[in-house]
Amino acid sequence: MTSTTPHNQDSIVLSLPINPAYVSAARLTASSIANRIGFGIDEIEDVKMAVSEACTFVIRNAPNAEGGLFKIVFTVKNETIEIMIECQQSFPKITPEEELGQALMIIKNFTDELIISYGETFSAKLIKTHKRLEL
Repeated sequence: MTSTTPHNQDSIVLSLPINPAYVSAARLTASSIANRIGFGIDEIEDVKMAVSEACTFVIRNAPNAEGGLFKIVFTVKNETIEIMIECQQSFPKITPEEELGQALMIIKNFTDELIISYGETFSAKLIKTHKRLEL
């Protein structure tokens, strides 16, 4: 019998090619993990959209996409999912603030917190906490 009670902390790591064909693998993993910890349908969709937008941002901006990889670490802490997306490449295309701003705005709409860092490497930490409805 499988327990549906979340552990104190679990981590799942994906290493994906910098290729749009693999965004669906990240979305499916995010959806499965969010479902596992009890997120509702709307929250699961939010997580999938945020992950999709963050992955697409990496794919569009990574200068050496061919043969490159990026990593996604999903960390479950009780009813919170933290998603760290990391690419070990510098992102010279991030000069126009509009491009960065638009992607961040979309991700922020679907998460509770976003911490981003770019330069020699790129990382984005997305945090979403399950909101229980009080009746």
